[in-house]
Amino acid sequence: MPVFRSVVILSATQIIAWATMFMFVSVTADGMAGDLGMKPSSIYLGPTVMLVGMALCSPPLASLYAHIGARRVLSLGSALAAPGLWLLALADGPPSYFAAWVVLGMAGAATLTTSAHVFLTEIAGAGARRAIAAQMLAMALAPSISWPVTVFCEGALGWRGTFALYGAVMLFVCAPLHFLALPRSQPAAKTFPLSATGKAEPAAAGRHWYIVALITAAVALNGFVTWGFQLVVIDLFRSFAVPDYLAVGFGSAIGFIQLSARLFDFLGGNRWDGVTTGLVAAAIMPLALVVLILGAGATWSIVLFLVLFGLSSGALSVSRATMPLVFFSPAQYAAVMARLGLPLNLAFAAAPPFFSFVLGEAGNGWALSVALFFSLGALASMILLARMRHAP
Repeated sequence: MPVFRSVVILSATQIIAWATMFMFVSVTADGMAGDLGMKPSSIYLGPTVMLVGMALCSPPLASLYAHIGARRVLSLGSALAAPGLWLLALADGPPSYFAAWVVLGMAGAATLTTSAHVFLTEIAGAGARRAIAAQMLAMALAPSISWPVTVFCEGALGWRGTFALYGAVMLFVCAPLHFLALPRSQPAAKTFPLSATGKAEPAAAGRHWYIVALITAAVALNGFVTWGFQLVVIDLFRSFAVPDYLAVGFGSAIGFIQLSARLFDFLGGNRWDGVTTGLVAAAIMPLALVVLILGAGATWSIVLFLVLFGLSSGALSVSRATMPLVFFSPAQYAAVMARLGLPLNLAFAAAPPFFSFVLGEAGNGWALSVALFFSLGALASMILLARMRHAP
């Protein structure tokens, strides 16, 4: 029951947190640009600033996970999100606007995704993989919930009133849920102690860092492609002369395919591990890109690309969170995930503007070729990880 309760609470609070701290900008960008005297493209730099802030703040969280536990980190992050959102509501130009995103980046590092998964390893131990997969399955609903709610709130309160409300929700709903409703747990380093020598398992430090490097490469390269293309995929389809209504419809279908991939992984979670999921997903991604390159934007190639891309990116999102559990104990999971936060969030921050630039300046052929190169690098990393899984 503690695990089930934790999954339910974290599913709700993570949907709220992503909606109120990140996803809203897709709805409010136009209104904010007009009031702040900024270009819409500049408004979208705010989330990039947030992701860079999350990247820089993520590694230091490892010591907090070890000393106070993920429950308190989640609570502190939720509380810190409130002043960030209120500062955003009061913004009157670029300096205050980007300052608010810096605060949201610090809060996001503590309260978005990673801390939730670390808490689930504390409370579920060996069963953490299935608990994380269940929580991520629920997270697939985040866009479907957040965008309509933000549209309603902006219509009723304006974008400034919406952010003021969202700050109150983070402070008075999410923070108490994290601190009071989540089951009490010990930091994983205390519940699942390291070896008697004081060193983490596996024993060889060299092997430890080699595995961390491979996971980092696989996660960052995959994240660069999936986040980069997911945010510019409509423009990618438009570059193939696809009508606007079809480009939007095709792009919207990705979310449903990702949900089916997460559901499939969850239902079969006891039959394979995160490395197997990641290896299969990493193998599918180059196929998706090759299909679109060879099909040159023909309808059949776009549909097949969407299916393959959606399955791959949906499964990879689960694999990113569960793969470290194959190699590391719950005691080490928090530290590994905190370190992964730096390259992963930097990749997420850089990918959309990079692919948008390449698509606009060099065309879809170059954009797809660069993505194919990165996806092959990710596949090579996953193959090496699969071999390391069986190595003594």
